[in-house]
Formats: sequence, structure tokens, C-alpha cells
Amino acid sequence: MFEGRLWTRLLVGGLVAVAVLAGGAVIGMTVLGGTQSGAGSPRIGANASGAYAGIDGVNATREKVVHRGSETYRSVARVSLRPGTDQRRITIRETTSRRHETIVENDSVMTMYDRDTGVVRRFEPAGTTDPRTFGDRVERLFERVNVTDRTASATADGVSPLPVVPVDTARRATGASHTATLRLTYDGTTTVSGRSVYVLRLSATGDVGAAFEQTLWVDTERFFPVQRQTSWVANGEPVTARTTYSDITFDPGVTDDTFTFSAPPNTTVKTYDTPNRTVYPSAQRLAAATEASVPEPATPGSLRLVAATETTGRIHGVGLRYANDTASVTVAKYDRTYPVTGDREIRVAGRNAAVAVGPTTSISWNCATYRYTVRGSGVSLETLREVAASTACG
Repeated sequence: MFEGRLWTRLLVGGLVAVAVLAGGAVIGMTVLGGTQSGAGSPRIGANASGAYAGIDGVNATREKVVHRGSETYRSVARVSLRPGTDQRRITIRETTSRRHETIVENDSVMTMYDRDTGVVRRFEPAGTTDPRTFGDRVERLFERVNVTDRTASATADGVSPLPVVPVDTARRATGASHTATLRLTYDGTTTVSGRSVYVLRLSATGDVGAAFEQTLWVDTERFFPVQRQTSWVANGEPVTARTTYSDITFDPGVTDDTFTFSAPPNTTVKTYDTPNRTVYPSAQRLAAATEASVPEPATPGSLRLVAATETTGRIHGVGLRYANDTASVTVAKYDRTYPVTGDREIRVAGRNAAVAVGPTTSISWNCATYRYTVRGSGVSLETLREVAASTACG
């Protein structure tokens, strides 16, 4: 259930993070048919974050199509959203695989309603520790391509992964040996769902994921993602996911009642306990509060710790999240073990580890009764291997 919810979030809300350029320098920049930003020339997307934050609400029809190997999943829903928050109301109209007709989420509860069975399921939402919005991320993309002409074509190419700096400062900082080429292309404007949109294409080669590619069609006024399409390889199978919004109305006057669900008569309401998560201001405070040992990973030097968390309930675990404006690495351990399967296997701390490449890249392995996972976006697989090796079974 929660894996499905997380997968939806990755497809709908967070995929841009995996390809937002890492903190290395842009080696090459090509601009065709237009101009780069100069004095007196406003840069496209310079206020994308502010324009996106100014959206009070959105009503739209959303179509999601996912092709995985020979299988296709499609759903059409009417949605109400408050961008930049978890508040949403989704009413399914058509789908190839339906579990619930209505999904409603606000700051305190997520509700799923299955009309056929008459069951309402309620969960406490997990929330997010990342304050950045889609608008923040897309503004960074426009900053990278740095163009002023809407009709231009521009490419930012050759971005290196972040260096690894060991926790022990006496050790020499090392760079990732397998560099990845990240490419960002601005491809002018077009029209999608009757809206004028900017076209941004992101692709990765090398260890970050040779098959990864994403295209964003971003509204030219509100910087809302009118359409996005992402392709990658999962467990050896090609996957393409496309989300398109149509019949879009910005600022329709949605109220808090929109994101509250009242159970119909004669329904069964099931409330599910979810793990509790406590956020600490530092890894040291987390270590002092938990009975589990807290990993001390060697993380990329330009990243800073943004969250140290403990999860209690049905599972017990600890997690550390490091980020800068364009990349992130998380290290988590929890008291569950699972088979080591993924897109490929490597060795970490003398143990078999699974590598999974998709919206983000992860490495997972088992130590005694604990599962460890290192996950990153905007960094190379070799960098994640360095982080995993330094984490070991700590």
C-alpha cells in the first residue's frame, strides 16, 4: 500500500530530482538559434519558484499512462491540488487496474475509498522532509540552460558527479572514478492541453542510468508541469511513464473542505496505524535518543545533513538525508531483511548488495537483522558505492 503511494509520488511529484544537475561545474554549453542571458535581458524561468508558489490551487483532468515491458497501465482522474503541499483530491474516472475510486489527502490524514466494497481506509500521511517544490527545482534547470529567447535551443552538457569527502578529515578526499554525463536541453515552446509550455529534456548516461530520459512540458506562466514523460529500465524491462493534465483551471477557489472526506452511509471505515517518525536536528541527537546504532557515512562534501530521523512502530529504523540545491543522498537502516535482488549485484562490506536504477539509484544490503539502503539523485553510482562502503554495517 505505502509502496504504491511512494511510487505514485515518484512518478507524479519527484522525478525531476533525479536528473537535476549535480553540483559539479558545467563543462559545455551550446545555444542554438537564441541568446544566453545578458545585461538587461530577463532570463527565462528566473521567477519559476515564485510563480509556482503563487498557485493557490488547481483543478484538472489527469491522465497517467505507464508502459512496462509488454504491459500498459492507464488511469484518468479528475484532480484538485494545492501545488507545493500534499493536499490533493483524486476521483478516478477510468483505469485498467482500480483499487479505489477516490483518494483524498490533507496535512493530517490520507483517505482511500473503494465504492464496490464499501470500505474507507484511512492512514496518517508520511509527509516530506524536503522543503523544495517543483518550482524550486525547475528554476534551477532554467538557471543551468540560461537563455532569454523563448525560441532558442540550449544544452548544458558534461556535469561531473560530486566528490566524496570521508568523515575522517585526515583522510584524503577522493573523486568518483566513474563519471556520468548529465545533459539538460531547452527545446523552445509548444502547446500541450491548450497551454503554452516550455520544453525541457533531461537525460543521463553512464552509471547514473544509461536508459534514463525525462521530458518536462512546463506552463510558461505558472511553471506547472502540464505534462511529463520519463523512461528508464527496471529489472531489465523498459519503463515509460507519462502524466498529462488537461482542462486545467488555476486558482479555482478550492477550499479546505475539498481535501476532507466524509464517509458515505453504510461504509466500513478502517484506520491503519502507521510508523511514527521523529526528526532530530543532528545525527548526534538521533544517536543519543535511539537504541539502534546510527551510521556514519562518508558523504559528498558539498552536501549537508538536512534530516536525521527515527522510525518506530511495526518497524524500527534510522535515516540520514544529505542534500544541496541539486542533489541528495539518503542512508537508512531498519530491522527488516529482504532478498538481495535488483538490476544488478555488487559487493558492499563483503556482502552481496542489490543495485536498483530508476527514478533514483539505490544500493541495498543486509547486515544481521538490519536492511541498509543508500539512495541518491544527481550523483553517480560510484559515489553511492563509496557512501555504501563507508556505511558498511554501522
